[in-house]
Amino acid sequence: MAKTNDEATSRAMIFEMLMENPGEIIPSSLLTQKLSSSRQAVFKAVCALRDEGVPVESVPQRGYRLDGIEGLQRLSPTMIEYFLRGNPLFNRCIYMKETDSTQKVIKKLALQEAEAGVLALTERQSEGRGRRGRSWQSLDEKNLMFSMLLRPALKPGEVQLLNLAAGLAVKKTLRELCGIPAELKWPNDILCRGRKLCGILSEASGEPDRIYYAVTGIGINVNMESADIPDDISAVATSVCIESGRQFARWKLLVEFLDRFAGFMCLLTSRGGAAKLLALYRTSCDTIGKDIRVMQDEEVFNGRATDITPEGALVVQTGEGEKIFAAADVHHLRMA
Repeated sequence: MAKTNDEATSRAMIFEMLMENPGEIIPSSLLTQKLSSSRQAVFKAVCALRDEGVPVESVPQRGYRLDGIEGLQRLSPTMIEYFLRGNPLFNRCIYMKETDSTQKVIKKLALQEAEAGVLALTERQSEGRGRRGRSWQSLDEKNLMFSMLLRPALKPGEVQLLNLAAGLAVKKTLRELCGIPAELKWPNDILCRGRKLCGILSEASGEPDRIYYAVTGIGINVNMESADIPDDISAVATSVCIESGRQFARWKLLVEFLDRFAGFMCLLTSRGGAAKLLALYRTSCDTIGKDIRVMQDEEVFNGRATDITPEGALVVQTGEGEKIFAAADVHHLRMA
């Protein structure tokens, strides 16, 4: 394990030097001096960076240079951790080409007493799911699928607030970075022009009065094109690429989201922060004020969404009076 940590440190140090000198050739001798290691060890670390998709160029007899990374589609954990250095919450990234579920990966780490701020990323997951156990479609190097380990000072009944914070962060990121009219649908979906492009799932473990840990998983359809979406969901699913007409570097979208999410989490866990977060959510949630259809268990209710409770539940005015839903399927009804 120590060897693995040493190798990760070497990759991080080399990447940092290359990033801080964009386009410049960094002599091999300088890298060996910085790492206090051999040229062979430097070469091994460079090869590992290349395996992560980082475009490090070898310049014979001189050293190494980093080409542009703006359009890079691979998800490099070393690069992502570099850009998370100023993030107050997230600091560690685990990347797996394939896994059963990033939620399971993070839960296992949580039980091993891992600190908050760990992020698990994958391209494919055999057991990926959303709320109510629904499966989540995934394609290699097209989407973002990740789970985050959180240890917030919240009670089990407040777990919904994590979904609200994540939803605010996703919507803000997609609007500001991607320029698409993302909509926030209670409790945990992001839509664009009525079609879904992101789902959020938060789970927690704890006692009645406190949470030991929480795992928030997010799936974002980023660079899927129309042909990539199965026919049976093409009317209800979309992607950032479809809505914007261009592809985005997934690593940048991820880092930008994590910056915003950390900010909302800091707000949520501050004194009086839950009320402030809810106030932001009420003004940003596109479900509020809409005529909706709510499906809970086998019952269906039509009404108008009017508010969000302090615990994050949805208040709906129906023909039978006011009802509160802590969890349910919600569909926005189109105006006639």
